[in-house]
Amino acid sequence: MRTARILTVAALLAGGSAVAKRDDTVELRTPRTTVRASVDAQGLQGPDLRLRMTDSALQGQAFQQPVDLKLSDQRIQGTVDQKPVDMSVRERPEVVEAMGTFAGQPSSLTLSPDALMGSVGPCGYNLIIERDRKHYRGTRACGEQRENDVFVAIPKSLEQESASGRMAALSVLLSHP
Repeated sequence: MRTARILTVAALLAGGSAVAKRDDTVELRTPRTTVRASVDAQGLQGPDLRLRMTDSALQGQAFQQPVDLKLSDQRIQGTVDQKPVDMSVRERPEVVEAMGTFAGQPSSLTLSPDALMGSVGPCGYNLIIERDRKHYRGTRACGEQRENDVFVAIPKSLEQESASGRMAALSVLLSHP
């Protein structure tokens, strides 16, 4: 009993920072792949994403491809993998929509407290919020590949970004097949 308690306390102490980091992690999990990145004041950092975010730009590397996006209140413009991005961003109470072209493909993505739906790049999503109100779950289709049990977590730190910053970061993540 005492050993179990010591191990539990040790695990909590050792994992405390990991748990805190988990709360600041954006994640896309599908049956075939998992992509995670920590989100902080500088941007998104992880094995697949190294993106610096400012009020006016999202730049760096995503999935070994260059990302160079300019952000304004109502627009995302630039390139991802040297393909054009030009999306208008509209924010309404509790809903953000981005529509236009992402990585050279027609895209339309809507984020609300209850759902994350639409298409971005080659992938289409139909996700609804889980009961815990922290994660979205549902289906996606990327080209001919259809996947069920797709999971997306959006941390509070990303929710606090501007509407165009939030949608730019999510679009980079969600456009990856």
